[in-house]
Amino acid sequence: MISMLTRQIAVWKREIFSDLQNLLRKYSVVAVADLQKVRSSQIQEIRKKLRGKAELIVAKNTILQKVSEDLATEKSNVDKFANSLSGSKVLIFTQMNPFELILFLNKNKVRVPAKGGDIATGEITIPAGNTGLQPGPVISEFNEAKVQTRIEGGSIFVAKDTVVASRGDVISTKTASLLSKLGMKPMEAGLGLSYAYDNGLVLGPNDLAFDLDQMKSQFSTGARLAFGLALEANIMTGETAPAILGKAYRQALAVGVEAGFFTKETTPRIIQKAYANMNALSQAISAVKPEAVEPKQPVGAEGKG
Repeated sequence: MISMLTRQIAVWKREIFSDLQNLLRKYSVVAVADLQKVRSSQIQEIRKKLRGKAELIVAKNTILQKVSEDLATEKSNVDKFANSLSGSKVLIFTQMNPFELILFLNKNKVRVPAKGGDIATGEITIPAGNTGLQPGPVISEFNEAKVQTRIEGGSIFVAKDTVVASRGDVISTKTASLLSKLGMKPMEAGLGLSYAYDNGLVLGPNDLAFDLDQMKSQFSTGARLAFGLALEANIMTGETAPAILGKAYRQALAVGVEAGFFTKETTPRIIQKAYANMNALSQAISAVKPEAVEPKQPVGAEGKG
């Protein structure tokens, strides 16, 4: 019996060894995700999301290290990459670069049922309406979760939308059981990459940690600063040319108005400026000698009427 089991394990190891060899030769990128607190159901869901884009395999680090030693002459630094791993890992073989893979995984997280002790990844709300559950002991679970219910037509109805957990809360076993009975999958699950191998480049946790929103903000700020600098330096590009020409036009127009140089464009502004100066002068004189700007009545106008 023991001998048969030993032979089965040996066959399994050889198959895994061969699979890893083929995958390492086929793909230029190998990403690694921790298996801690990751359920097999999550792996299956993520595997479906990645179908056609990547292949997932769970293998012991020692086997990967041996395969990497054999392929060290074919794949630069692959042995260094394999030797840096520890703990239970899932290997993701793909042609996507590691950062593209991270974005893909973040956009394609899966929904899974909650278990007691899970940390809520977002607000969990039990919606109002028919639960489809028949009255019975489950009523006490609703009461413990502080969810108002009523019985109607032989079914339990939730009276109003009720938040049973907020982001970061620990989900109790009873709440998880209730959510499961309701068929809810409130937990968002995905794989977080810890290491990656990319055409000879070995990337660690610090290399793979990035904030997409922060990166977008930095690119946006950099683009605005570069645009402003190019505008001030009069560097003509497809983006700056309209702004530079517009600025030059406004400056030329201002010089023409200031110099009193009459053109089709400057004439209305010169007249407008002269009128504004006249009004300003009139108000200044009026403040000192009001009678100087008041209109005089015609001779003999007094006493008429």
